[in-house]
Amino acid sequence: MNDLVSRIDSSLKEKKMSWSAAAIAIGLSAQAPTKWKKGQIGKETLEDLANLLEKDIGWLLTGDESKRNAEITNKQVSLWSDGDDVPLGYVAIDFYNEVSVSAGYGYMNQEQQSPLKLWFREDTLKDCNVNPATAKVINVRGDSMFPELVDGQAISVDTSATRIYDGEIYAFLVGDDMKVKFLFNWNNEGMGGFKAVSRNDDKVRYPDEYYSPERIKNENVSIYGQYWWKSETRKIRR
Repeated sequence: MNDLVSRIDSSLKEKKMSWSAAAIAIGLSAQAPTKWKKGQIGKETLEDLANLLEKDIGWLLTGDESKRNAEITNKQVSLWSDGDDVPLGYVAIDFYNEVSVSAGYGYMNQEQQSPLKLWFREDTLKDCNVNPATAKVINVRGDSMFPELVDGQAISVDTSATRIYDGEIYAFLVGDDMKVKFLFNWNNEGMGGFKAVSRNDDKVRYPDEYYSPERIKNENVSIYGQYWWKSETRKIRR
């Protein structure tokens, strides 16, 4: 049972309500929870469940009280575990929930296998020229890319897209430290170098970083992949 399903289950027990009764209460069949328990829950259904259970959607999704009053902006909120069927028209992409990419001072990473995946529409990946076999979802830590990317936000990068195009956002490795920045080709100290620029306007805390070919070699620097997607929520104004 994944965390989202576990929180729904505990909320149902608080209400002394069965899964099938909840489904009927929001206008669905008694068999609908079969898919819910696999994490196959659409946005509108999750909103209806949150209202029924008197719970915040942000808490149901994350268990984090700080994300109360969040609104889902993804068209489909679904978690996948090994053995589950992926819906027709969707692709399951690896979600490394324990891996963070630094948008600040640096965050050590030890990539581990994760059973979690996020579903994306096949036509969305096609429109974005993304290879689903090489796309990964990771988390942002820090605020050097604020407001473009925020601390704790899930983003996806395509690890097959490592050629630098000026002004695009990339995740890159400096030793074991993974960072995310705007990258630009920079050849002042030899062909093959690049400049990394933060979105945050505080250039005292987040100055531009220059990577010459020599530095790239000495510090074991490599491009991890190009950014193409981010999760988004926003607080409701009341």
